[in-house]
Amino acid sequence: MANRWFLRLVLAVFVIGLVIGWLVLSGKVGYFSLDKRLPIAIDGVPVQGEVLGNGTSAIVTIREAGKKHSYLLFYEGDVDITGDMGFVADCQQWLAPRVPFLLQTRSYPPCKRIGPQRLSLIRRGHSMQFATDAHSTVSIPMPE
Repeated sequence: MANRWFLRLVLAVFVIGLVIGWLVLSGKVGYFSLDKRLPIAIDGVPVQGEVLGNGTSAIVTIREAGKKHSYLLFYEGDVDITGDMGFVADCQQWLAPRVPFLLQTRSYPPCKRIGPQRLSLIRRGHSMQFATDAHSTVSIPMPE
């Protein structure tokens, strides 16, 4: 009887894995993976947080007490003469969960680009920087 439950569980996990694999390969769903090597700094001061990335975008989450916030970064694939390498969307009230992988769909994560003014993602030396609404500068080393 225990073997039957185990086989059903293995089959269910296998089918779920196939479905997720098909969704990712077809481009309907993407995923972010945790990069523990990238420290986050606000105005040059290191803060607690993490970066979930996937090569074309990233989620930067600041977990400092009183400053908890997530931002979605979109890389444009090139860096222009001013250092502009993409743009930033504010995630408002949504805070990225602490997970090693996060699925991405058309409507998730729920981060929106707000207003007519573009929040630019700028390359400065070996790091990416952007300004927040509170006029602080968030800095993250460039992923390798």
